[in-house]
Amino acid sequence: MYIFTKILAKFYFLIFCKRLSIYNPDATKIVTPMVLGVNHPNSFLDAVIVGTVMDHRVHFITRSGVFKNPIVRKILRSVNMIPIYRMSDGKGQLANNDATFEEVRKILQRGEHVLIFVEGFCKHQTTLQLPLKKGAPRMLMQAWADGLDVTFLPVWIRYNSFVDFPKTFDINFGKQFGREVISANMESGLASVAINKAAEVQLQELSEITNADSSIKIPKPLLFIPAILGVLTHILFYFPLERLAWKLRGEQYYDSILFCLMAFLYPLYLLSIAALLCCFVGGWWALASIVVLPLLAKSYVMWK
Repeated sequence: MYIFTKILAKFYFLIFCKRLSIYNPDATKIVTPMVLGVNHPNSFLDAVIVGTVMDHRVHFITRSGVFKNPIVRKILRSVNMIPIYRMSDGKGQLANNDATFEEVRKILQRGEHVLIFVEGFCKHQTTLQLPLKKGAPRMLMQAWADGLDVTFLPVWIRYNSFVDFPKTFDINFGKQFGREVISANMESGLASVAINKAAEVQLQELSEITNADSSIKIPKPLLFIPAILGVLTHILFYFPLERLAWKLRGEQYYDSILFCLMAFLYPLYLLSIAALLCCFVGGWWALASIVVLPLLAKSYVMWK
């Protein structure tokens, strides 16, 4: 399910994303075990974006509240999400975090990545929310105690808007650091502070970096007719999903819900159109629609 979701996300970004810029793209190719410390402005869409651009397998630390439904829990676990428990979940639930950190330990021992939102909560914001939480330092110190050469990578995500469509995304990767940020025999509390301070400094710097727009530029007049055709051929797909996402949005979930609906249902929409054309006008028209419809949708995204 993880690979399938990643493929769908890449397809979505290719068609419906106006721009996705990466600062320090070499970080996406790192294959050594690593904890990614990410800001958290836009619900689980933050995890999808970072996980999609990383070449190596990523596991995502996610608040436990979304795992309550057994079916949802099974789906979330299939895409590498791991529950983390907070005081707001009840003091008695905090002991479950021992199992979470043990799972993280095994993931890092396998050489894979773990993503954690260092602010500890989601909030529509464009600045770093301090103080950073202690989850990432605990993971790192546990791994170092196991003798693992695990590093920490700060990551900053920026959106052009939390509600507008289409989206632009900036993903700013910092520089890896390891146990060199702490002193030998440093007490665990002070070590946690030192790790978070090193992360904070980089995240503050990354939040101020503006990425250049390297996307292909096509004059808007040339895109006008394809863009209009894109609207006409996708209006019955987009607007019902947009209304549904708005109704289900809850607190700060609108973008994430709309993304999931569009990413998972667009291939079905294309196949449905192709099936209708195959029945009424022939197979070649059906095949052509699978190519042309995404191009028309992309034309609108670029024009807008």
